[in-house]
Amino acid sequence: MMGFMMWMAGSTVHLFSIGITISALWQPISALQGVSKVFEPYQDGRTDILLPKLAYIAMNVAGLLLGLWKLNTLGLLPTHASDWVSSLPPPQMVEFSGGGIPL
Repeated sequence: MMGFMMWMAGSTVHLFSIGITISALWQPISALQGVSKVFEPYQDGRTDILLPKLAYIAMNVAGLLLGLWKLNTLGLLPTHASDWVSSLPPPQMVEFSGGGIPL
């Protein structure tokens, strides 16, 4: 459902697409924080819940990656060299020219 909502939001940066993308990032993070609470009713000595827990974690990580992909599609992740130009030192000057008086 979240993938469909992100597709419907489009690839332009506006309030709705940013809200959907933040929601797509927030929901898997909060779900991953509460994995033990989700599986608490099913924990007993007879049932092995390791595989369902791993599947739950994998699906939430996939949702998180989908949200990161959407951020990249919107151009909000700093992935190009031009995003970091302000932190680069200025280039060394190769030549120097100045004055109008011949020496």
